[in-house]
Amino acid sequence: VSVADAGIDVPVIPVGVDANQAMELPEDPAVAGWYRFGPGPQSPEGRTVVSAHVDMPGYGIGPFSRIRDLAQGTLIEVTDDTGNLTRYRLDSVTYYKKADLPVDDLFARSGSPMLVLITCGGPFDASIGRYEDNVVALATPVQE
Repeated sequence: VSVADAGIDVPVIPVGVDANQAMELPEDPAVAGWYRFGPGPQSPEGRTVVSAHVDMPGYGIGPFSRIRDLAQGTLIEVTDDTGNLTRYRLDSVTYYKKADLPVDDLFARSGSPMLVLITCGGPFDASIGRYEDNVVALATPVQE
């Protein structure tokens, strides 16, 4: 995943679900995870979900920390494991309380193709060791 305007350029690895039935994430925030049970960037329908930690002790702040600052219309490029490039234009960036994350919608396997980038954001709750929100960027494929 590359966003030249924001200095984001991260490798992506396929991931599944963890013991809590949440999407797995690479520990290093400089590496993103693609939800392998959903559509990929070349799929004709559904949402391609890519997520990374915003930061992690021992690693520091990751590139996805800059998702919150992306402007509507920003170009996002995704290169899959076969070298195919798909370009997207950013539609929106939204903060959701973790409990209110619209998981079924974001991980939809049907409907118009979209890219979904997810990271953490909002206030950090030290009592539970995590951020209160998820930052979600939605982007539409660029027709070439």
